[in-house]
Amino acid sequence: MEALKRILSDEDEVDLTPMIDVTFLLLIYFMVTTMLKQPEAELSSSLPGKSKSSAVNVKKPDPVKIKVEDDGSVSLNGSFMDDGRDLNLPETTKNLTVQVQEANKNIANGTFTEKDGKLVVMISASGLSTHQHRISVMNACAGAGVEKISFEF
Repeated sequence: MEALKRILSDEDEVDLTPMIDVTFLLLIYFMVTTMLKQPEAELSSSLPGKSKSSAVNVKKPDPVKIKVEDDGSVSLNGSFMDDGRDLNLPETTKNLTVQVQEANKNIANGTFTEKDGKLVVMISASGLSTHQHRISVMNACAGAGVEKISFEF
């Protein structure tokens, strides 16, 4: 009986030292990893408004339209260029190179701004044309130095 009273009278003690240590470690971790400066605040944004070049009404050059037919043949602005058997598309590349050079001349002499004067190529492919023929057209554009390409569906 005496032993039972001694066991019941003993109070359990909880050592809070490890819990306090972990709390301070977490506090230090969150203080170190918290960013005080928001990265989004450093991003610049331009709101839509009147541009500087809007005072002069200069018509932008028309985009070049490339059509890929079912059999892989390529036409540029309605004129037949390559039959699609040669995937390098030499005629298309040569014609695009000439047009890129003309666009760069127009930018250099001030007819168009750098932004508006770049040659834009719009690729329209038939649904039955192969993916390789579309890639060949993009390779021809890259070989000619075209930087702006869009796709029509």
